[in-house]
Amino acid sequence: MFKRIRLRLRDMKTVSQLISGADQQANILGEEEPAAEHFVLSALNLSDGTAKRVFDRIGANPDNFLSAIKQQYTDALSSVGINHDAIETDPEPIENSKLFHNSKPSGQAVMKSLYVSKQGDKDRPLLGAHVVAVAADMEFGIVARALKAMGIDRSQLAKAARDELDSA
Repeated sequence: MFKRIRLRLRDMKTVSQLISGADQQANILGEEEPAAEHFVLSALNLSDGTAKRVFDRIGANPDNFLSAIKQQYTDALSSVGINHDAIETDPEPIENSKLFHNSKPSGQAVMKSLYVSKQGDKDRPLLGAHVVAVAADMEFGIVARALKAMGIDRSQLAKAARDELDSA
């Protein structure tokens, strides 16, 4: 019983770190609300290191994920005929003083999927690999396009995340 209580408290701490990290990543990129990609970036910074190890398992550099996200914006501008060199490509970081957390729909989907995932995995703490597994299952959006740009197969990444969780 005490083990489960400690696990719940640890999960609450991880969720708090994950959310605040996603908020910070969004703000750094000039956005007020985090989306799925910001939660992945936050997971890559969690101290458990499992999110980074998932990328390592498939021979991908987790540090390239941010560049792949930024490339999505450049590609989108190029597709409508706007040269990204002609405009300021790095948004100004914003200061966010909101009292309550809110996410974009893809960020909300990540958190809901994490909750569902944890319902079937109550004996293990919430880890960064859980976030990567959930994000890898997202078929559309910036995360899926960034992974594709990195040459990462989403199903292979999801399997690597499950393998990492099994070994953790």
